Amino acid sequence: MKRWHWIALSLLGLWLAAWMVLTWPASQDDALIHLRYADNLALHHFITYDGVHPDYGASSLLYVSLLAVLTGLTKSPNLPRVVSSVVHGLLFAGVAYGVCLRIPASARVARLCGVVLLVLLAMPSAVRWLDDGMETGTVLAAVSLIAWVVHGQFAKLGAGDEETGHGSFIAFILLGLFSVLLRTELCLPCLFGTLILVLGRGVAGLKASGWRGVLRRSHLAVGAGAAMVTILATMHVLLPDTAVAKSHGLGHWFNPIHDTGVTLGGAMSFGAGLAAFWLLTLLLVWLENGPPTLSTALANAFFPVVLVLASLRGQEIQGVRYLGWTFFFPIVWNTLELARGAGCTSRVRRSAGWSAGRGVALAAAFLAVLLLDLPFEASVLYRVLTHRGDTMREFQQQHLEVLRDRQGVSADIGYIGYFSEARICDLSGLVNGRAAARLTNAERNVACGATHPEFAFGNSSQLAALGGHTDLSGWEICGQYEFLNVRSADTHYLLVRPEIAEEVCRATGSEAGRAAPAHW
Repeated sequence: MKRWHWIALSLLGLWLAAWMVLTWPASQDDALIHLRYADNLALHHFITYDGVHPDYGASSLLYVSLLAVLTGLTKSPNLPRVVSSVVHGLLFAGVAYGVCLRIPASARVARLCGVVLLVLLAMPSAVRWLDDGMETGTVLAAVSLIAWVVHGQFAKLGAGDEETGHGSFIAFILLGLFSVLLRTELCLPCLFGTLILVLGRGVAGLKASGWRGVLRRSHLAVGAGAAMVTILATMHVLLPDTAVAKSHGLGHWFNPIHDTGVTLGGAMSFGAGLAAFWLLTLLLVWLENGPPTLSTALANAFFPVVLVLASLRGQEIQGVRYLGWTFFFPIVWNTLELARGAGCTSRVRRSAGWSAGRGVALAAAFLAVLLLDLPFEASVLYRVLTHRGDTMREFQQQHLEVLRDRQGVSADIGYIGYFSEARICDLSGLVNGRAAARLTNAERNVACGATHPEFAFGNSSQLAALGGHTDLSGWEICGQYEFLNVRSADTHYLLVRPEIAEEVCRATGSEAGRAAPAHW
């Protein structure tokens, strides 16, 4: 690789590191839900939010287990942020290795697509979603690895190599196992990857290899199946309570489609940018290598499949982390396909007069658009991320442990639940068990009001809805917190009963609490 390539990669890596430092210690609210689960797992040795009742309110059993192990080294609330940032850095390094050292220089289109993917991973919106303390970066790393190994195995099949060593077979099983334990929906890339390998040589090849050949190529599916059995054996259900609480049935089929559009636009280059780049790489594969094969169709099917499944369930999509992997897998696959097809002149290219230079021009144009967007995205997200870091420090500096073991109510339970160590009735239905997850929002307001809470944490609309079922008159505001989003600020209030207001307000630095508005 040329010296200027190393310089460019180093500068891009330094840019990414600078954004990680500038936005420290910003973490997402949900990251502290995971951390509280991890603390309780380390202490009680089962998945529980309150330390008493088992529940499945964590979206990633593997990530919670990893955090639980690491809590033996540190009890810092910044632990999820550290883990996600380390994984983000490793993901960036892995893509850089794959692009610069594994893709030949002759595959110019593939190399440039890899560079674009690296830039997308270094954009401010990538830091927003990959360094927020959640498992998103780990999920992208897992699907990248699945795409890489499946494509490698697929290429061997094309060369007539049917053999998979015992060590590789076991490694692929473990990859499938850990991927599904990381996120249940990653059973899809494991299943589709298996289909690609099983059907890779067509029906004739399938008949020729027989059932033994099918088994040799089903390692990812075996690992995914083992993970599902493990989840069922330990949690007794396959889908987490979070999925149940955010599912509203087929009658709300259009909501996921609407949410997806809003989510992708709001995530900027890490949402709309990833989606557009996925479509571009698919177009380039078509133009460079000819019409998509069955394997390419399967590798690019995740986003529509997930969108259809979400619509059938009426599933809320509240962040691009639920969709990012559906673009990342096919982008990696398509890039590898472009590298594999480099130097081959397809019939399509000959008949249409297509040349690799045009593919380079398309990829370069996309890269130019990204660079033009960079100043705008940086200015918007710098404000959001630094403010989130300030909010994190604010919670750390206050003495919310004064609420320990008290009964509280909240719809956004991450920060308040972790720093207070209180008993929380979750208005979103995520961490109070399967029965609470199945309730409607109105039913949860009634149920949480019946717990006789001593404090409530939420924004104006959430507190107003709670006030319809719980008498909040006389309660006092002992804290006000700004959760800044790209489009707006979401102000949350800590509302407490008058008999504990003096003690709580002193702990939060609000010497004199303000009375709750009458409409609450």
